[in-house]
Amino acid sequence: MLATRFWTIFVALLLGVAVFVSFLATSMYNRAGARVLGEALSSDSQFVSWYLKDDARQRSARLIQFALDPDVARLLQRSSEAESKVPEDVRNRMLAALKKVNARIPKEGAFDAVFAVDQHGRVVAHLGYEQARGMQDFELGGYPVVADALRGYLRDDTLVLDRIYRVVARPVEYDLTQPPAGAIVGARIVDDRFAREISARTGAAVAFYSQGQRVASAAPEGFDTSQLDQIVGDLEDLERDAEYQEKGRSRIRTIADMLSVQYTRLQGEAWHLRTGYAVARLPFGVSGPFDFFSQADDKDKEQAKLWLAVLIALVAAGAGVGFSVLEHTRPLLAFRAEVARFAKGEIDQLQPSKFRGAFRQLASDLNDGVDHALARGGGPRRGPADFKQVLGDIPAEPQMSAFSLPGDGGSAAPISAAQPVAGPPSSAGAQRKLPAAEDGGP
Repeated sequence: MLATRFWTIFVALLLGVAVFVSFLATSMYNRAGARVLGEALSSDSQFVSWYLKDDARQRSARLIQFALDPDVARLLQRSSEAESKVPEDVRNRMLAALKKVNARIPKEGAFDAVFAVDQHGRVVAHLGYEQARGMQDFELGGYPVVADALRGYLRDDTLVLDRIYRVVARPVEYDLTQPPAGAIVGARIVDDRFAREISARTGAAVAFYSQGQRVASAAPEGFDTSQLDQIVGDLEDLERDAEYQEKGRSRIRTIADMLSVQYTRLQGEAWHLRTGYAVARLPFGVSGPFDFFSQADDKDKEQAKLWLAVLIALVAAGAGVGFSVLEHTRPLLAFRAEVARFAKGEIDQLQPSKFRGAFRQLASDLNDGVDHALARGGGPRRGPADFKQVLGDIPAEPQMSAFSLPGDGGSAAPISAAQPVAGPPSSAGAQRKLPAAEDGGP
């Protein structure tokens, strides 16, 4: 049984090593997955940032059509010359000029709102921003992005008004020897439509937030957009993230083990208004070795060497069965056959020399047990012959000696003819000659 026991111990050790390696592989897989996930989220965040900058440059270029329109430039100059307020006829003509230019811009590049601002920062006319309809004192000159444009610079920024707006501003020149007559400001609302454009271009799941609320979100196909709502509950803890406060970009955060997120602050005016965007991905990992089976797809299963696993299992099973047959089944069958012969009376006792290992001692013990049982039960013994039972009682001292003679000083008494002599029948002749020997020599 040594080989079977050794094989059992070996298989047990091998199984223990396999389980240990499985958990070790699980830990390494999860750690590598977390690293890859972090790199992917950082890449998504960078892609969104690049898209916002590129979109601002493209939309700034579209403002050239407004800035080069002669009616817009002339009307801004007239409004800037009026110190008290913007003339009403200038407002009406400017609105018509803005509509004329805006109609020539392709729909995919159009602005959600356009503002014409004079040198005093007053909004002469606007398109799309209905909240300011009828406001005579509406102005934007206090925002740095507009103030820089009025000084002749191209700027883009994110403004938080009633909603989040991505804003680009360009100066409008009327007299090249004078400061700009005003500025044209184009704004794009950050809403779900804007988020869908970013997600389609970058492939990232993105959500914009401001002042603790999610304001827009979108995700690629296969990603449930509603999961992005979970960032709302994480925004309060985000304020305690030192890296987010210092660098404007948080570390990788996992929400309820269901969503991995990285937050990025928007530059400019929105920085101090807790406004930014978050990119998210579903965390991937396994909870245990058996979770690999549920997450593996058909391609993964094709790469696995199933034939090798089956071969190892068959070899291990065959070796175990072989050792068991050699050390257990065959000796047991031989012992069983001898016991069957013993039961039928074909043999008087088992022969231990025919068996190996524990069966040899078992046969010897069985023989001894049967002998003891028969001895107690009065039956004939199967062991060696009992001479006392065969020959009867044996005297302590012999009554005669074949070499003793009458007249010797021995203690043996003379044997008379009438006295019977115990012994085998072949000694009767000798008994009849003994009295004649008393008269003389033999």
